[in-house]
Amino acid sequence: MLTQNLDQQSIQYLSEILMYENISRDELIKSLLRDRWMSLQAEMSPPPKRKNSKETIAEFVRKKSAQPVNRDSYVSR
Repeated sequence: MLTQNLDQQSIQYLSEILMYENISRDELIKSLLRDRWMSLQAEMSPPPKRKNSKETIAEFVRKKSAQPVNRDSYVSR
């Protein structure tokens, strides 16, 4: 059972919560787990979307074409 390793203070908290909520230990644990899982889901961001090779090439070309060309550097060569 999960309560075997609890200290006296935690057992007291558990007893008071169970009486106040009028639920079983299993119901309380399920509720706590669900709430914690939902808060973790809200904290975690979705993994970044991977680009395929065509998207990567297109992005590279867009960035290169947006950069101004320094014609002086070509003339001095």
